[in-house]
Amino acid sequence: MKKFPALAAALIAAGCSAFAGQSNPAPEPSASPGTPKPSATKVVFPAGKIASTTGLVGAMREKYDGKYFKTLTFLQNNTRYTTTGEEQKSQWFEHVEAPGKLRIAFLPAAQKSGLVQVGERVASFDNGMRIDFRPSVNPLLLLTVDAYSASASSVMRSLDSLGVNTQLVRTDEWEGRPVYVIGAKAGDTTSNQVWIDAEHLRLARFIQRVGRGERAMLNEIRVRTYRDVEGYQIPTDILTLRNGRPVWREQRTNIRLNAELPDNVFDQALWHEIPTPD
Repeated sequence: MKKFPALAAALIAAGCSAFAGQSNPAPEPSASPGTPKPSATKVVFPAGKIASTTGLVGAMREKYDGKYFKTLTFLQNNTRYTTTGEEQKSQWFEHVEAPGKLRIAFLPAAQKSGLVQVGERVASFDNGMRIDFRPSVNPLLLLTVDAYSASASSVMRSLDSLGVNTQLVRTDEWEGRPVYVIGAKAGDTTSNQVWIDAEHLRLARFIQRVGRGERAMLNEIRVRTYRDVEGYQIPTDILTLRNGRPVWREQRTNIRLNAELPDNVFDQALWHEIPTPD
């Protein structure tokens, strides 16, 4: 298993803006089981279309009210696609607490590297030392966890921090399914935008432009598969693209829900003391 810099990996986990210095990744992996396929039939929206971002955020929370996890742990198998077509493998062990808390330990745990995110602040560690502490909104944490557990006002503020124009909401189609799109008009493929499956009210994709001028990149997160775990819908296969080409894939396994987490697991000052399974 090849190792790549801990800080780069931490930034990948913390949001789309992580990807830099890679211009020609490998072709997109084949679709995993359960990935929606384009349909020749007309896409039909559920009754009662939602006309605003606040309405959509409220509907997401209401649909899963009392049906969303409080804690989540899993083993994550990562694939990084290099400029030469190589696939670099790594594993992380993650703790999540809703809303807004994430701990990632890069395996093997003995290296004491990873990150802790609480709200909109993330601390990155390499070999037991904190090497970075900065403001960050994690799109996946926001749109697959906080959207169902945090207050609507908090979610709206975070969308604004991600540069999403919450005044724009439209309907569209993605892989044969009806979706709501926040942040972009029809035909706009480059503005920061969120695509939500209209039936299940779950994240389908998130697009974000990062950088300026000639260095600007278009990064995209796609949730390819959700899996039912104890009645909860958990994203288990996530692909990130840059300028239309894959750079990073996350596949989650060994999922545990609503288990009691170690004390102080999200306390960055106690990074050394939290046990992590290898």
